[in-house]
Amino acid sequence: MNSDLELKLLRSFCTVAEELHFRRAAVRLNATQSAVSQQVKELERRLGVPLFRRNRRLVELTEAGATLYQDAGEILAKAERTVLRAREAARGLRGTVTFGLIGAATFEAMPRLMAEVQSVAPEITFRFREMTAKEQMTALREGTIDAGMVRAEPRGAGLALKTVMTEPVICLLPEGHPLARKERIAIAELEGEPILNLSRDYDPAAHDFYVALYRQAGFEPRIVEQVSQIATILFVIATAGCVGLGPAGWRVLQRKGVVIRDLEPPVPRVSTRLIWNPSRVGRALEVVLAAGDRLQERLGA
Repeated sequence: MNSDLELKLLRSFCTVAEELHFRRAAVRLNATQSAVSQQVKELERRLGVPLFRRNRRLVELTEAGATLYQDAGEILAKAERTVLRAREAARGLRGTVTFGLIGAATFEAMPRLMAEVQSVAPEITFRFREMTAKEQMTALREGTIDAGMVRAEPRGAGLALKTVMTEPVICLLPEGHPLARKERIAIAELEGEPILNLSRDYDPAAHDFYVALYRQAGFEPRIVEQVSQIATILFVIATAGCVGLGPAGWRVLQRKGVVIRDLEPPVPRVSTRLIWNPSRVGRALEVVLAAGDRLQERLGA
């Protein structure tokens, strides 16, 4: 039994079975006695057996009715759970959302978004695939992921973007670098330094974002290394003497040989954005996007 009508019929039967009195059952159900009687008759018709013996003085369960009543509580609870799950799914409160992620999004942005979603829809589950920004755009068009999370704005026709948070840009330096003695560093002070930047193949928009910061500071960056994985970024800075810029979320990763310094104000900020295909939005993804709106408003992104 899983329709609203069948639930109603079974609930009426159970109430009459408990009261063995149609009028008292009707009061409990906030219904008329005739309506309850008709609902019991309809259930009997559907099952093809009488459930009660009744006359003016007596209402009692038949053998079939007694058997049904023994299991009715479990049946009713299961049926109600089934209907609730179906309604939740229809509202987008249940389902699975598959995300493509760059590694940096796992530090703060994705955990915050998941917590926001699960505060209103704890039955929504997430699956993850580590992907470059370019791979995410392809997967979104092909429908193999539902949404992605990227750092800077990718060039992707037909895809939608929503900023969920921003964070300051920081400077990463090798231990022992002369600039590491300072509390804050101006980007212009990195002129002439060997610079490590995110690979353009990995995330073209993020690569260009950091290059633009160097140019805004008045110089063309001398990029000697381009890598994609955060662990590799820290390794290269620690061992090859490079410097670089990155998001403040990288502070959670500590590696011997690497120091992190704030930038002199005005400090640029880097965005983390949700990306999705507007032509492929299911109910669960609608809930995720709404959570992104709330997160954006709360964090002032």
